[in-house]
Amino acid sequence: MPKTTIIDLLRHGEVEGGDIFRGSTDDKLTNNGWNQMQTTLQGDLFWDVIISSPLSRCAEFSESLATQEDVKLEIIEAFQEIDFGAWEGQSPDDVIEEDSEILRRWWLSPTQQTPPEGEDFHDFRARVLKSLKKITEKHENKRILLVTHAGVIRVILMHILGMQEENLFRLNVDYASLSTIRMYHDDTGEWGTLISHGQHSV
Repeated sequence: MPKTTIIDLLRHGEVEGGDIFRGSTDDKLTNNGWNQMQTTLQGDLFWDVIISSPLSRCAEFSESLATQEDVKLEIIEAFQEIDFGAWEGQSPDDVIEEDSEILRRWWLSPTQQTPPEGEDFHDFRARVLKSLKKITEKHENKRILLVTHAGVIRVILMHILGMQEENLFRLNVDYASLSTIRMYHDDTGEWGTLISHGQHSV
């Protein structure tokens, strides 16, 4: 019988600074964002370990929750958001003025068009899935809470569902939304199933 690992994928809540390209930019949660995450996790949820992106909008909440629930916390750099390079900290309107054609190509094909000085999607995908495999094996037969970013969650769900990379933005991942996957793994490899997607506070 294959071993299983259940992973709850929680996106961070609302962040200070408004609607900008925020990948490596390390802004903090707003008070509302903090409350969004707390509300989403209300109920009879439990975890054997909490894993978090190192960025403040994930890590500060994760540290508080781990202390509150007396659960081990692991900060893993590979689960931070994709780096948008020269677009970091800019609003879409700002980028349209400077790089409208590149932005248009990125919206149409985010796996083929990289933001100027940004991280290549395929490198991003590789680091996320490599770390997913590691935590799945390390915490087999456990339940994990992974606190991370929309891009990371999209990559993981696309992998689980066998989606084409070009359909990246067809997966909606709201602030503080919660998705759950079950990973199976044995000597032949690993595969996964989606249990639920997009639960969140309103």
